[in-house]
Amino acid sequence: MTTQTTKIAREENERLVEDHRPREFRVGTMLLGRYEVVAILGTSRMGEVWHCIDRQTSQDVAIRWLPPDLRRSKKLMNMLHAAIRQISDKQHPNIAIIRQLVHAGEHTYIVGDFAPGMNVGTWARAGEGGRRSLEELLPVLRQLAAGLDFAHKQRIVHCNLTPSNVFLGPDGTVRVTDFGLMTRSHVEIVRGRAMRAGVTGAYLAPELRYEEDEPDSGSDQYAMGILAWELLAGASPKPEDDPPADLPASARAALRRATSRKPRNRFASCSDFAKALGGERVSSRRGRSAAEWKRIRVFVSMAASVVALAAALGGGGYVAIQAFNHPRTPPPPEKRQFAQPEPEVPEKKAELPKVEKLVATTPMPVEGQPWVTQTGQMEFVWVPPMRMWVGRFEVANEDYLRKDPQHDSGDFRELSLKEPRQPVVRVNFDDAVAFAAWLTDQERAAGKLPEGWRYRLPSRMEAIEYTRAGMSAVYPWGEAWPPNRGNYGDATLASAFRDLQTIADYQDGFAVTAPVEASGENAWGLFGAGGNVWETTSKVAGGAEFGGWQGGGWDDHLPSRLGCEMTYGFIGNARGAVNGFRLVLAPIAEEAPPPPEAKTPAEPAADDPST
Repeated sequence: MTTQTTKIAREENERLVEDHRPREFRVGTMLLGRYEVVAILGTSRMGEVWHCIDRQTSQDVAIRWLPPDLRRSKKLMNMLHAAIRQISDKQHPNIAIIRQLVHAGEHTYIVGDFAPGMNVGTWARAGEGGRRSLEELLPVLRQLAAGLDFAHKQRIVHCNLTPSNVFLGPDGTVRVTDFGLMTRSHVEIVRGRAMRAGVTGAYLAPELRYEEDEPDSGSDQYAMGILAWELLAGASPKPEDDPPADLPASARAALRRATSRKPRNRFASCSDFAKALGGERVSSRRGRSAAEWKRIRVFVSMAASVVALAAALGGGGYVAIQAFNHPRTPPPPEKRQFAQPEPEVPEKKAELPKVEKLVATTPMPVEGQPWVTQTGQMEFVWVPPMRMWVGRFEVANEDYLRKDPQHDSGDFRELSLKEPRQPVVRVNFDDAVAFAAWLTDQERAAGKLPEGWRYRLPSRMEAIEYTRAGMSAVYPWGEAWPPNRGNYGDATLASAFRDLQTIADYQDGFAVTAPVEASGENAWGLFGAGGNVWETTSKVAGGAEFGGWQGGGWDDHLPSRLGCEMTYGFIGNARGAVNGFRLVLAPIAEEAPPPPEAKTPAEPAADDPST
């Protein structure tokens, strides 16, 4: 029911956008007389976000169009202008920034920085064991802390900090997005019933969830502590959990302090937390009290409510900095200087950043058209029922070696499995996830892939769907037995290895893995969707949990193992001679509910090549 409701809501939002979208929002056209539209970054109830090129400055920008019902809200527009005036002359390298609010006829646009990169959650899952070491994480956290502390000094709190809105750019720069995505009203709704406002409950500070305190710097520090804990442990912590045992004692103590249920026990600033996590000594001074923040809650409320309108889906959210035709109102004086252990970034007038040259960019593929990566020319097929692009082939050895030149798919009893166009094998779930993250990074860095889209493993249910290719048959090729296409245990395998069982009266011409182009094409134009190698899946779309293998392999001969719905659920860290993977190109979305329990065959025999 939840999935269906979400689908209906998404479709309604898409219809709303389609009905009212400005005609200028088409790839290749010019918006507002200066911005060339390059690609869509994301769509939501809050409108569309597009990647554009400012032809006056050769600068990449992100432009959000606000839907009519939002722009007609006088309260929201007033709060937006007020928040923009509050920080109109501020900027920081670790915060994505709004440059302008533009009213043009019946439309309202928000122009901001274009922030390429991958969110730190995806980055962490690509690490060894789906986590990152303290040494890898510290440079990221120091930049995150610098951005948060800067915003806190401006009396702006985030209130909804999660791994999905902290982005790591190709050059290593960290930028915080989605400032203000959780408004003051969201805080009130969430108390006692987290998740109702779209807030990730694990990151919401106890004082906001259960008490009547105002959001403050300590609330963001708590979320940052949970974020750091999750990236270091590979999973979100539960209240009873201890920090990872392999961390130094100082780091474990820092995590406990930053995530203390009592705000007064936390660090004076997010930068102090990052320092303590790295083993540095910090001051015992603490941040603002709840009472102090209550005296400025009107500014927190206005800024947090408004900047939500400017939060980007694909390119991130922004901190607003400039408004048109509104005089600046100075902020009220503070009674006490906010703790700031890091050197302050000099303030300067906001201006569009300088770039040395225009980066060549390719728009997103057109629905219905094939897609080819710049990295290795990997081919993807648009599959209308799935609303995504699916790899035409399983990932081949030559594709995988571009990421990991040391990988060796090896041999099977002296028959090679490592030819360039054979599918890569002897890779596990973590290897496949890491390759998808790497390919996403490569394509984004080349200007080929906009924010909001990524390459990833298919979910188990998605793999079943493309294996069926629109049929309701038992097997990938239909109802009849034996197979009439694909690469399974055939007469060629029997002639090479007399001790292995094979399918009677069937021959595909390959004893082991076939070149990906020779592994049988289905009705949707996908090769090897059934046979050749068992394809690795995640449990849910975009998830970080192994979902099993789908489709059968080159040595399989039993009908019970080759059905479209059969999932081979052995262990995700196995690296067998029949284990490979395929990628999909899909929009970044919330994870789906777990699928029904898979039909899992018995563990393989000792002579099975998959072991």
